[in-house]
Amino acid sequence: MLPSRRLNKTARTYFAIVAAAVAALVGFRIPRCDSLSNMSITVPVAVASGESAKMTCTYDLESDPLYTVKWYKGRQEFFRYVPKELPHTRVFPWPGINVDVSQSGPNQVVLRDVRRHLSGKYRCEVSADAPSFHTKIVSSWMHVVYPPVGQPVLSLEKRHYTIGDTLKGNCTSPPSSPPSNVTWYLNDKWMNSSYGRSSSGRATLDDASRSTNTVGLELEVNSFKVGKMRIRCVAELYGVFKTSSETVLDEEKPRLASILGTFSSTGI
Repeated sequence: MLPSRRLNKTARTYFAIVAAAVAALVGFRIPRCDSLSNMSITVPVAVASGESAKMTCTYDLESDPLYTVKWYKGRQEFFRYVPKELPHTRVFPWPGINVDVSQSGPNQVVLRDVRRHLSGKYRCEVSADAPSFHTKIVSSWMHVVYPPVGQPVLSLEKRHYTIGDTLKGNCTSPPSSPPSNVTWYLNDKWMNSSYGRSSSGRATLDDASRSTNTVGLELEVNSFKVGKMRIRCVAELYGVFKTSSETVLDEEKPRLASILGTFSSTGI
């Protein structure tokens, strides 16, 4: 009986190990890779009021079909694309948002005649269909502006300088909303401004308030390039709208007559 008992005990141990292994395999689930990847959004950093704005949303669904694409301004949905529905597109009322349905679809939405109040954060939400139903959201900011029209007004104390002189000047940007950033360049080298001030409230034909920005420059002249010094000021908004003014200053040469006069006064 002893050998039989040992065999039964060994068999029970073996079956217990097998049962535990099977249970572990049954409870184990191989994680499924995320089918929605490489998602990105492209929104204009700045667009002029009254123009159209094109926003794109790219993504890779891999093997999953597309369920829906939704566009939001802030938390409010204004456009949806559903390939299983007819029509595929749906526009939700939003004050001031005018969707060009003919140019909008699964990868882009086009807004016509955008206005200042449409500045803000825009989101694209993409959902895959069965079996994953994965959803991802990407977002970006758009600024609707009144860009600067015309060139900055550049003014300097004089046209000729010598080494050691103090150069003083002002640069005033054209009216815009928001006010433009003003940057000084000396011989194409960026210069730190000395001061800045803004003035606002200028009325225009569309009753929109625009502001100017005046930035001053004060520095000691220490070099010329072949007797010339090029001064330039640039007014820009978000790096998209730029306008500039430029002037070339001459190095003031010593007058020969004054040198001779000083020489003769010493009394040779």
